[in-house]
Amino acid sequence: MNSSSPTQNTIGFIGLGNMGSAMAGHLCNAGYNVLAWARNASTFQALADLPVKPQPSIDALCANTRLIALNVTNTADVQSLLFREGGIAQCAQPGTIVVDFSTIDAAAVAEIARMLKAKQIDYIDCPVSGGAAGARAATLSMMAGGDWAVFQQIEPMLKHLGKTIRHVGPSGAGQAIKAANQMVLCIQLVGIAEAMNYALEQGAELSVVLELLQAGLPASRVLDWAGPHMVNGFTDPVSIEAHLHAKDVRMVADAAKRQGLHLPLLFKTAELLDELVAEGPKSQDTSRVFEVVRKHMRG
Repeated sequence: MNSSSPTQNTIGFIGLGNMGSAMAGHLCNAGYNVLAWARNASTFQALADLPVKPQPSIDALCANTRLIALNVTNTADVQSLLFREGGIAQCAQPGTIVVDFSTIDAAAVAEIARMLKAKQIDYIDCPVSGGAAGARAATLSMMAGGDWAVFQQIEPMLKHLGKTIRHVGPSGAGQAIKAANQMVLCIQLVGIAEAMNYALEQGAELSVVLELLQAGLPASRVLDWAGPHMVNGFTDPVSIEAHLHAKDVRMVADAAKRQGLHLPLLFKTAELLDELVAEGPKSQDTSRVFEVVRKHMRG
């Protein structure tokens, strides 16, 4: 942080879900004074062991720090926190930096950054990859878009949260790369589900299919994660919740359509993940798309 700031070791945090609470905990352990605001008081009751300092309002949070982190669900949530009455844009001090760990629409980021800059607030879009497990282990991959000099001010803080940290370009670049990450992951997942179902339909043993795929060129981290779930009948603990992947893929698919882009693999993947979420519990693993693919195998 800027050494002239009286609150250089204080950070405001909004978005204390599975990932955000773990990230806030690491910052507390690193010696940061972490202020937090949540829409529901029950959030702090559920996280009673987390040494953050609850704030009664966004205004109160903004009054005591010039660094604010967001980790919320979607573009609309970010825009609401920033620009509603009593939001960050209205309450933050000049010189404040907002670092946004949320995964949101890349096309919206440039306008967000422009509007905040008019208020003398800097905005870094810094989506993360690695899920809740990566957040707990502080091994997240982080892809930051925005002003290079501003990124350099927050990089020491980011190093407490992740292992692979990159400044990737101007505002929106971080979200564009995160979108590409989700596309590769989820399209590959659907391909694995289709291949495993095809082999099963021919009478192959799924455990043998997985072993041989892992031994050859198809080997990948996605296969290593999803394959055992498919072989074991989804009895293993959930590793990545389907609704999170479905949200990201649908967002990218819709944005691509608005831009007139034809991405058939992405569009089909979005349909299958939407169906998975609609038909199953919110907390099910994304690898369970295997069952949706199987249902459609015979038309």
